[in-house]
Amino acid sequence: MIIMSEDYVPTGKKISWAAANIGSLAIGQASILLLYAYYFLYLGIPLSPLGISLVLLVYGIWDALNEPLIGHISDFSRSRWGRRKPYIAIGLIPLLICSYLIYTPPVNDPIICTIYLIVILVLYETSVTMVFTLWFALYPELTLDQNERLAISRYKEIFGVFGLIIGLAIAPLIAGSFSDPMVGFSLMGLILGVIAVVFMLPTLLFIKEKKEYQILKENKISFFKSIKISLKNRSFVCFILVQFLLQLSYSVVLSGLPLFFEGVLGMGSSEWAIQMLLIFCVVIPGLYVWIKIAEKKGTRYALFISMACFSLTFPLIFLVYNPTTMLVVLLIAGFGLGGLMLFPTVLLSDVIDEDHTKTNERREGIFNGVSGVIVKSSNAISWLVLGIVLTVFQINREDVNPSTITPLGELGLRILLGIIPIVFIILGMLFLYLYPLHGEKLEEVKNRCREININLSKNLK
Repeated sequence: MIIMSEDYVPTGKKISWAAANIGSLAIGQASILLLYAYYFLYLGIPLSPLGISLVLLVYGIWDALNEPLIGHISDFSRSRWGRRKPYIAIGLIPLLICSYLIYTPPVNDPIICTIYLIVILVLYETSVTMVFTLWFALYPELTLDQNERLAISRYKEIFGVFGLIIGLAIAPLIAGSFSDPMVGFSLMGLILGVIAVVFMLPTLLFIKEKKEYQILKENKISFFKSIKISLKNRSFVCFILVQFLLQLSYSVVLSGLPLFFEGVLGMGSSEWAIQMLLIFCVVIPGLYVWIKIAEKKGTRYALFISMACFSLTFPLIFLVYNPTTMLVVLLIAGFGLGGLMLFPTVLLSDVIDEDHTKTNERREGIFNGVSGVIVKSSNAISWLVLGIVLTVFQINREDVNPSTITPLGELGLRILLGIIPIVFIILGMLFLYLYPLHGEKLEEVKNRCREININLSKNLK
Protein backbone atom coordinates (compact mmCIF):
# COMPACT_ATOMS: atom_id res chain seq x y z
CA MET A 1 0.00 0.00 0.00
CA ILE A 2 1.40 3.40 -1.05
CA ILE A 3 0.89 6.24 1.43
CA MET A 4 0.74 9.62 -0.23
CA SER A 5 2.16 12.70 1.45
CA GLU A 6 -0.38 15.40 2.30
CA ASP A 7 1.64 17.62 -0.04
CA TYR A 8 0.79 15.34 -2.98
CA VAL A 9 -2.05 16.60 -5.19
CA PRO A 10 -3.85 13.99 -7.37
CA THR A 11 -3.90 14.72 -11.09
CA GLY A 12 -7.69 15.05 -11.12
CA LYS A 13 -7.54 17.75 -8.47
CA LYS A 14 -4.77 19.58 -10.32
CA ILE A 15 -6.87 19.58 -13.50
CA SER A 16 -10.07 20.60 -11.69
CA TRP A 17 -8.41 23.74 -10.36
CA ALA A 18 -6.23 24.52 -13.38
CA ALA A 19 -9.00 24.25 -16.01
CA ALA A 20 -10.46 27.58 -14.88
CA ASN A 21 -7.40 29.29 -16.36
CA ILE A 22 -8.95 28.78 -19.79
CA GLY A 23 -11.73 31.20 -18.93
CA SER A 24 -9.48 33.49 -16.89
CA LEU A 25 -7.04 34.13 -19.72
CA ALA A 26 -9.58 34.00 -22.54
CA ILE A 27 -11.72 36.77 -21.09
CA GLY A 28 -8.83 38.74 -19.61
CA GLN A 29 -6.44 38.69 -22.57
CA ALA A 30 -9.18 39.51 -25.06
CA SER A 31 -10.04 42.65 -23.10
CA ILE A 32 -6.38 43.79 -22.95
CA LEU A 33 -5.90 43.12 -26.66
CA LEU A 34 -9.20 44.41 -28.00
CA LEU A 35 -10.98 46.74 -25.56
CA TYR A 36 -9.08 49.94 -26.38
CA ALA A 37 -8.77 49.07 -30.08
CA TYR A 38 -12.50 48.29 -30.22
CA TYR A 39 -13.57 51.56 -28.65
CA PHE A 40 -11.04 53.67 -30.60
CA LEU A 41 -10.58 51.94 -33.94
CA TYR A 42 -13.40 49.53 -34.74
CA LEU A 43 -16.45 51.07 -33.05
CA GLY A 44 -15.37 54.71 -33.03
CA ILE A 45 -17.05 55.79 -29.80
CA PRO A 46 -17.43 59.59 -29.47
CA LEU A 47 -14.39 60.08 -27.22
CA SER A 48 -10.82 61.18 -27.93
CA PRO A 49 -7.90 58.75 -27.45
CA LEU A 50 -7.16 60.34 -24.07
CA GLY A 51 -10.89 60.29 -23.22
CA ILE A 52 -10.99 56.54 -23.77
CA SER A 53 -7.82 56.18 -21.69
CA LEU A 54 -9.33 58.17 -18.81
CA VAL A 55 -12.50 56.04 -18.79
CA LEU A 56 -10.36 52.91 -18.63
CA LEU A 57 -8.23 54.53 -15.92
CA VAL A 58 -11.35 55.06 -13.76
CA TYR A 59 -12.03 51.37 -14.28
CA GLY A 60 -8.48 50.64 -13.08
CA ILE A 61 -8.87 52.85 -10.00
CA TRP A 62 -12.00 50.94 -8.99
CA ASP A 63 -9.98 47.78 -9.44
CA ALA A 64 -7.42 49.17 -7.00
CA LEU A 65 -10.18 49.41 -4.39
CA ASN A 66 -12.19 46.24 -4.92
CA GLU A 67 -9.40 43.66 -5.39
CA PRO A 68 -7.88 43.82 -1.87
CA LEU A 69 -11.26 44.53 -0.26
CA ILE A 70 -12.92 41.43 -1.69
CA GLY A 71 -9.77 39.42 -0.95
CA HIS A 72 -9.79 40.60 2.68
CA ILE A 73 -13.51 39.84 3.11
CA SER A 74 -12.99 36.32 1.78
CA ASP A 75 -9.95 35.74 4.03
CA PHE A 76 -12.13 36.16 7.13
CA SER A 77 -15.26 34.44 5.80
CA ARG A 78 -16.31 31.10 7.26
CA SER A 79 -18.76 28.67 5.65
CA ARG A 80 -19.25 24.96 5.10
CA TRP A 81 -18.14 25.49 1.47
CA GLY A 82 -14.99 27.41 2.37
CA ARG A 83 -13.78 30.99 2.21
CA ARG A 84 -13.60 31.51 -1.57
CA LYS A 85 -16.08 29.28 -3.38
CA PRO A 86 -19.32 31.03 -2.26
CA TYR A 87 -18.08 34.33 -3.71
CA ILE A 88 -16.91 32.64 -6.90
CA ALA A 89 -20.36 31.10 -7.39
CA ILE A 90 -22.11 34.43 -6.77
CA GLY A 91 -19.90 36.26 -9.26
CA LEU A 92 -20.37 33.94 -12.25
CA ILE A 93 -23.72 35.22 -13.57
CA PRO A 94 -22.81 38.96 -13.35
CA LEU A 95 -19.53 38.08 -15.10
CA LEU A 96 -21.41 36.41 -17.95
CA ILE A 97 -23.79 39.37 -18.38
CA CYS A 98 -21.14 42.10 -18.11
CA SER A 99 -18.73 40.38 -20.50
CA TYR A 100 -21.43 40.97 -23.12
CA LEU A 101 -22.38 44.50 -22.06
CA ILE A 102 -18.86 45.97 -22.14
CA TYR A 103 -18.96 45.52 -25.92
CA THR A 104 -22.37 47.21 -26.43
CA PRO A 105 -21.85 50.88 -25.49
CA PRO A 106 -24.15 53.61 -26.87
CA VAL A 107 -22.24 55.62 -29.49
CA ASN A 108 -24.48 58.64 -30.16
CA ASP A 109 -23.79 60.81 -27.12
CA PRO A 110 -20.35 61.17 -25.45
CA ILE A 111 -21.80 61.80 -21.96
CA ILE A 112 -24.17 58.81 -22.05
CA CYS A 113 -21.40 56.67 -23.55
CA THR A 114 -18.97 57.69 -20.77
CA ILE A 115 -21.47 56.98 -17.98
CA TYR A 116 -22.43 53.63 -19.51
CA LEU A 117 -18.82 52.51 -19.89
CA ILE A 118 -17.84 53.48 -16.34
CA VAL A 119 -20.85 51.73 -14.76
CA ILE A 120 -20.58 48.53 -16.81
CA LEU A 121 -16.79 48.32 -16.54
CA VAL A 122 -17.00 48.73 -12.74
CA LEU A 123 -19.61 45.94 -12.51
CA TYR A 124 -17.55 43.79 -14.86
CA GLU A 125 -14.38 44.26 -12.83
CA THR A 126 -16.16 43.48 -9.56
CA SER A 127 -17.40 40.16 -10.93
CA VAL A 128 -13.96 39.36 -12.40
CA THR A 129 -12.42 39.90 -8.96
CA MET A 130 -15.00 37.71 -7.21
CA VAL A 131 -14.45 34.88 -9.67
CA PHE A 132 -10.84 34.86 -10.77
CA THR A 133 -8.94 36.60 -7.96
CA LEU A 134 -10.55 34.28 -5.41
CA TRP A 135 -10.07 31.24 -7.68
CA PHE A 136 -6.38 32.13 -7.84
CA ALA A 137 -6.33 32.49 -4.03
CA LEU A 138 -7.09 28.76 -3.78
CA TYR A 139 -3.74 27.83 -5.36
CA PRO A 140 -1.34 28.23 -2.40
CA GLU A 141 -3.39 25.99 -0.10
CA LEU A 142 -3.46 23.08 -2.56
CA THR A 143 0.07 22.08 -1.50
CA LEU A 144 3.26 23.40 0.11
CA ASP A 145 5.61 21.26 -1.98
CA GLN A 146 7.54 23.30 -4.55
CA ASN A 147 7.62 20.56 -7.20
CA GLU A 148 3.90 19.93 -6.78
CA ARG A 149 3.28 23.65 -7.15
CA LEU A 150 5.34 23.69 -10.32
CA ALA A 151 3.34 20.70 -11.58
CA ILE A 152 0.03 22.45 -10.81
CA SER A 153 1.36 25.63 -12.42
CA ARG A 154 2.29 23.58 -15.50
CA TYR A 155 -1.29 22.29 -15.78
CA LYS A 156 -2.54 25.83 -15.18
CA GLU A 157 -0.42 27.22 -17.99
CA ILE A 158 -1.22 24.36 -20.37
CA PHE A 159 -4.89 25.20 -19.92
CA GLY A 160 -3.86 28.84 -20.00
CA VAL A 161 -2.41 28.34 -23.48
CA PHE A 162 -5.87 27.31 -24.66
CA GLY A 163 -7.24 30.40 -22.92
CA LEU A 164 -4.67 32.56 -24.68
CA ILE A 165 -5.50 30.99 -28.02
CA ILE A 166 -9.16 31.79 -27.45
CA GLY A 167 -8.52 35.32 -26.15
CA LEU A 168 -5.76 36.38 -28.56
CA ALA A 169 -6.66 34.52 -31.76
CA ILE A 170 -10.18 33.07 -31.81
CA ALA A 171 -11.81 36.10 -30.14
CA PRO A 172 -10.62 38.59 -32.81
CA LEU A 173 -11.67 36.12 -35.51
CA ILE A 174 -15.20 36.03 -34.07
CA ALA A 175 -15.28 39.81 -33.65
CA GLY A 176 -14.12 40.41 -37.21
CA SER A 177 -16.58 37.99 -38.83
CA PHE A 178 -19.41 40.55 -38.96
CA SER A 179 -19.66 43.79 -40.92
CA ASP A 180 -21.19 45.49 -37.88
CA PRO A 181 -18.43 45.66 -35.21
CA MET A 182 -20.91 45.80 -32.32
CA VAL A 183 -22.55 42.54 -33.42
CA GLY A 184 -19.23 40.73 -33.74
CA PHE A 185 -17.72 42.03 -30.52
CA SER A 186 -20.84 41.57 -28.39
CA LEU A 187 -21.16 37.97 -29.61
CA MET A 188 -17.48 37.49 -28.81
CA GLY A 189 -18.04 38.89 -25.29
CA LEU A 190 -20.98 36.56 -24.69
CA ILE A 191 -19.00 33.51 -25.84
CA LEU A 192 -16.06 34.48 -23.62
CA GLY A 193 -18.42 34.83 -20.65
CA VAL A 194 -19.89 31.37 -21.25
CA ILE A 195 -16.38 29.88 -21.49
CA ALA A 196 -15.40 31.55 -18.19
CA VAL A 197 -18.44 30.09 -16.41
CA VAL A 198 -18.13 26.57 -17.84
CA PHE A 199 -14.47 26.10 -16.98
CA MET A 200 -14.90 27.44 -13.44
CA LEU A 201 -17.41 24.68 -12.63
CA PRO A 202 -14.78 21.93 -11.95
CA THR A 203 -13.23 24.13 -9.24
CA LEU A 204 -16.60 24.68 -7.60
CA LEU A 205 -17.53 21.00 -7.79
CA PHE A 206 -14.28 19.18 -7.03
CA ILE A 207 -11.92 21.46 -5.07
CA LYS A 208 -12.39 21.31 -1.32
CA GLU A 209 -10.98 24.12 0.78
CA LYS A 210 -9.03 23.24 3.92
CA LYS A 211 -11.01 23.85 7.08
CA GLU A 212 -7.86 24.46 9.11
CA TYR A 213 -7.08 27.50 6.96
CA GLN A 214 -10.27 29.31 7.96
CA ILE A 215 -9.30 32.15 10.29
CA LEU A 216 -10.92 32.25 13.73
CA LYS A 217 -13.24 35.18 14.44
CA GLU A 218 -11.15 36.29 17.39
CA ASN A 219 -8.12 36.60 15.08
CA LYS A 220 -9.89 38.84 12.60
CA ILE A 221 -8.08 42.09 11.79
CA SER A 222 -9.20 45.19 9.92
CA PHE A 223 -8.89 45.64 6.18
CA PHE A 224 -6.35 48.46 6.50
CA LYS A 225 -4.25 46.53 9.00
CA SER A 226 -4.16 43.61 6.57
CA ILE A 227 -2.94 45.92 3.82
CA LYS A 228 -0.32 47.39 6.15
CA ILE A 229 0.99 43.96 7.18
CA SER A 230 1.16 42.86 3.55
CA LEU A 231 3.11 45.90 2.44
CA LYS A 232 5.62 45.48 5.30
CA ASN A 233 6.61 42.13 3.80
CA ARG A 234 9.80 42.77 1.81
CA SER A 235 9.35 39.67 -0.31
CA PHE A 236 5.83 40.75 -1.27
CA VAL A 237 6.88 44.31 -2.10
CA CYS A 238 9.61 43.01 -4.40
CA PHE A 239 7.16 40.57 -5.97
CA ILE A 240 4.45 43.14 -6.71
CA LEU A 241 6.98 45.55 -8.22
CA VAL A 242 8.23 42.76 -10.49
CA GLN A 243 4.69 41.74 -11.39
CA PHE A 244 3.58 45.32 -11.99
CA LEU A 245 6.45 46.14 -14.35
CA LEU A 246 6.22 42.79 -16.11
CA GLN A 247 2.48 43.12 -16.66
CA LEU A 248 2.81 46.75 -17.68
CA SER A 249 5.30 45.92 -20.43
CA TYR A 250 3.15 43.01 -21.61
CA SER A 251 -0.07 45.09 -21.59
CA VAL A 252 1.54 47.95 -23.53
CA VAL A 253 2.63 45.52 -26.23
CA LEU A 254 -0.65 43.64 -26.34
CA SER A 255 -2.94 46.67 -26.43
CA GLY A 256 -0.78 48.34 -29.09
CA LEU A 257 -0.46 45.35 -31.41
CA PRO A 258 -3.85 45.74 -33.19
CA LEU A 259 -2.97 49.33 -34.10
CA PHE A 260 0.45 48.27 -35.42
CA PHE A 261 -1.04 45.37 -37.40
CA GLU A 262 -3.69 47.59 -38.96
CA GLY A 263 -1.82 50.88 -39.27
CA VAL A 264 1.69 49.81 -40.32
CA LEU A 265 1.24 46.36 -41.87
CA GLY A 266 -2.29 46.76 -43.24
CA MET A 267 -3.44 43.43 -41.79
CA GLY A 268 -7.11 42.85 -40.99
CA SER A 269 -8.20 41.21 -37.74
CA SER A 270 -8.57 37.78 -39.38
CA GLU A 271 -5.00 37.93 -40.72
CA TRP A 272 -3.31 39.03 -37.54
CA ALA A 273 -5.41 36.68 -35.40
CA ILE A 274 -3.79 33.78 -37.27
CA GLN A 275 -0.34 35.18 -36.45
CA MET A 276 -1.30 35.39 -32.78
CA LEU A 277 -2.43 31.76 -32.97
CA LEU A 278 0.93 30.62 -34.39
CA ILE A 279 2.80 32.06 -31.38
CA PHE A 280 1.66 29.06 -29.37
CA CYS A 281 3.69 26.71 -31.54
CA VAL A 282 6.58 28.13 -29.50
CA VAL A 283 4.86 28.83 -26.17
CA ILE A 284 3.72 25.24 -25.54
CA PRO A 285 7.11 23.47 -25.89
CA GLY A 286 8.71 26.46 -24.15
CA LEU A 287 6.71 25.71 -20.99
CA TYR A 288 8.55 22.41 -20.54
CA VAL A 289 11.92 24.06 -21.07
CA TRP A 290 11.16 26.67 -18.39
CA ILE A 291 9.93 23.99 -15.97
CA LYS A 292 13.23 22.12 -16.34
CA ILE A 293 15.23 25.29 -15.77
CA ALA A 294 13.19 26.08 -12.64
CA GLU A 295 13.65 22.57 -11.25
CA LYS A 296 17.43 22.82 -11.63
CA LYS A 297 18.09 26.49 -10.90
CA GLY A 298 15.04 27.70 -8.97
CA THR A 299 11.95 29.70 -9.87
CA ARG A 300 13.49 33.16 -9.38
CA TYR A 301 16.40 32.35 -11.72
CA ALA A 302 14.08 30.90 -14.38
CA LEU A 303 11.79 33.95 -14.29
CA PHE A 304 14.81 36.27 -14.60
CA ILE A 305 16.04 34.47 -17.71
CA SER A 306 12.57 34.36 -19.28
CA MET A 307 12.16 38.13 -18.74
CA ALA A 308 15.52 38.70 -20.43
CA CYS A 309 14.50 36.53 -23.41
CA PHE A 310 11.14 38.28 -23.73
CA SER A 311 12.61 41.79 -23.58
CA LEU A 312 15.20 41.10 -26.29
CA THR A 313 12.43 40.82 -28.88
CA PHE A 314 11.08 44.37 -28.44
CA PRO A 315 13.76 46.29 -30.43
CA LEU A 316 13.19 43.95 -33.38
CA ILE A 317 9.93 45.78 -34.05
CA PHE A 318 11.99 48.47 -35.81
CA LEU A 319 12.93 45.86 -38.44
CA VAL A 320 9.33 44.82 -39.16
CA TYR A 321 7.89 46.05 -42.47
CA ASN A 322 5.79 43.07 -43.58
CA PRO A 323 3.71 40.26 -42.04
CA THR A 324 6.48 37.65 -42.43
CA THR A 325 9.04 39.52 -40.31
CA MET A 326 6.28 40.30 -37.81
CA LEU A 327 5.56 36.59 -37.43
CA VAL A 328 9.25 35.87 -36.80
CA VAL A 329 9.35 38.48 -34.03
CA LEU A 330 6.18 37.09 -32.45
CA LEU A 331 7.60 33.54 -32.48
CA ILE A 332 10.78 34.72 -30.75
CA ALA A 333 8.68 36.52 -28.13
CA GLY A 334 6.59 33.38 -27.58
CA PHE A 335 9.51 31.46 -26.07
CA GLY A 336 10.07 34.02 -23.31
CA LEU A 337 6.32 34.38 -22.80
CA GLY A 338 6.07 30.78 -21.56
CA GLY A 339 8.27 31.58 -18.56
CA LEU A 340 6.35 34.75 -17.78
CA MET A 341 3.15 32.70 -17.64
CA LEU A 342 4.53 30.05 -15.29
CA PHE A 343 6.50 31.58 -12.49
CA PRO A 344 4.69 34.56 -10.90
CA THR A 345 2.07 32.12 -9.56
CA VAL A 346 4.74 30.14 -7.74
CA LEU A 347 6.55 33.21 -6.39
CA LEU A 348 3.36 34.66 -4.90
CA SER A 349 2.58 31.35 -3.21
CA ASP A 350 6.02 31.38 -1.61
CA VAL A 351 5.36 34.90 -0.31
CA ILE A 352 2.06 33.74 1.22
CA ASP A 353 3.86 30.83 2.88
CA GLU A 354 6.39 33.22 4.40
CA ASP A 355 3.56 35.37 5.76
CA HIS A 356 2.01 32.21 7.23
CA THR A 357 5.18 31.55 9.23
CA LYS A 358 5.04 35.09 10.66
CA THR A 359 1.30 35.42 11.39
CA ASN A 360 0.11 31.78 11.68
CA GLU A 361 -2.74 32.75 9.32
CA ARG A 362 -3.39 31.97 5.66
CA ARG A 363 -4.17 35.30 3.99
CA GLU A 364 -4.22 34.33 0.33
CA GLY A 365 -7.16 36.64 -0.35
CA ILE A 366 -5.49 39.88 0.70
CA PHE A 367 -2.19 39.01 -0.99
CA ASN A 368 -3.92 38.03 -4.22
CA GLY A 369 -6.11 41.12 -3.91
CA VAL A 370 -3.19 43.52 -3.53
CA SER A 371 -1.31 41.67 -6.25
CA GLY A 372 -4.40 41.90 -8.44
CA VAL A 373 -4.47 45.67 -7.93
CA ILE A 374 -0.95 45.86 -9.28
CA VAL A 375 -1.69 43.68 -12.29
CA LYS A 376 -4.99 45.32 -13.19
CA SER A 377 -3.73 48.86 -12.57
CA SER A 378 -0.88 48.09 -14.96
CA ASN A 379 -3.49 47.29 -17.60
CA ALA A 380 -5.19 50.65 -16.99
CA ILE A 381 -1.86 52.47 -17.08
CA SER A 382 -0.97 50.73 -20.35
CA TRP A 383 -4.18 52.12 -21.87
CA LEU A 384 -3.18 55.56 -20.58
CA VAL A 385 0.26 55.16 -22.18
CA LEU A 386 -1.45 54.16 -25.41
CA GLY A 387 -3.71 57.24 -25.31
CA ILE A 388 -0.73 59.52 -24.65
CA VAL A 389 1.28 58.02 -27.54
CA LEU A 390 -1.67 58.36 -29.94
CA THR A 391 -2.09 62.00 -28.87
CA VAL A 392 1.60 63.00 -28.91
CA PHE A 393 2.27 61.35 -32.28
CA GLN A 394 -1.01 62.70 -33.71
CA ILE A 395 -2.53 59.32 -34.63
CA ASN A 396 -6.23 59.59 -35.47
CA ARG A 397 -8.53 56.63 -36.04
CA GLU A 398 -8.83 57.65 -39.73
CA ASP A 399 -5.04 57.37 -40.10
CA VAL A 400 -4.64 53.80 -38.87
CA ASN A 401 -3.81 52.17 -42.22
CA PRO A 402 -0.60 52.10 -44.29
CA SER A 403 -1.88 54.50 -46.96
CA THR A 404 -2.70 57.34 -44.56
CA ILE A 405 -0.51 56.90 -41.48
CA THR A 406 2.12 59.63 -41.19
CA PRO A 407 5.85 58.94 -40.63
CA LEU A 408 5.41 60.50 -37.17
CA GLY A 409 2.48 58.19 -36.41
CA GLU A 410 4.38 55.11 -37.55
CA LEU A 411 7.36 56.12 -35.40
CA GLY A 412 5.02 56.47 -32.43
CA LEU A 413 3.68 52.93 -32.84
CA ARG A 414 7.21 51.53 -33.17
CA ILE A 415 8.33 53.35 -30.02
CA LEU A 416 5.20 52.09 -28.24
CA LEU A 417 6.08 48.46 -28.98
CA GLY A 418 9.87 48.58 -29.30
CA ILE A 419 11.22 50.90 -26.59
CA ILE A 420 8.69 51.63 -23.83
CA PRO A 421 8.18 47.95 -22.79
CA ILE A 422 11.90 47.20 -22.50
CA VAL A 423 12.34 50.01 -19.94
CA PHE A 424 9.66 48.42 -17.75
CA ILE A 425 11.15 44.92 -18.11
CA ILE A 426 14.65 46.04 -17.11
CA LEU A 427 13.31 47.72 -13.97
CA GLY A 428 11.35 44.54 -13.20
CA MET A 429 14.50 42.44 -13.48
CA LEU A 430 16.21 44.74 -10.96
CA PHE A 431 13.47 44.16 -8.37
CA LEU A 432 13.51 40.42 -9.10
CA TYR A 433 17.22 40.42 -8.27
CA LEU A 434 16.30 41.92 -4.86
CA TYR A 435 13.56 39.33 -4.21
CA PRO A 436 14.82 37.36 -1.16
CA LEU A 437 12.82 34.09 -1.20
CA HIS A 438 15.13 31.58 -2.83
CA GLY A 439 17.63 28.90 -1.87
CA GLU A 440 18.01 28.05 1.82
CA LYS A 441 15.67 30.80 2.99
CA LEU A 442 12.85 29.43 0.85
CA GLU A 443 13.46 25.91 2.16
CA GLU A 444 13.29 27.18 5.76
CA VAL A 445 9.91 28.78 5.02
CA LYS A 446 8.55 25.53 3.57
CA ASN A 447 9.65 23.49 6.57
CA ARG A 448 8.14 25.97 9.02
CA CYS A 449 4.83 25.96 7.11
CA ARG A 450 4.64 22.18 7.30
CA GLU A 451 5.16 22.31 11.07
CA ILE A 452 2.36 24.86 11.46
CA ASN A 453 -0.03 22.81 9.32
CA ILE A 454 0.66 19.64 11.30
CA ASN A 455 -0.15 21.47 14.54
CA LEU A 456 -3.34 22.97 13.05
CA SER A 457 -4.53 19.56 11.89
CA LYS A 458 -3.88 18.06 15.33
CA ASN A 459 -5.86 20.85 17.02
CA LEU A 460 -8.85 20.31 14.72
CA LYS A 461 -8.88 16.60 15.58
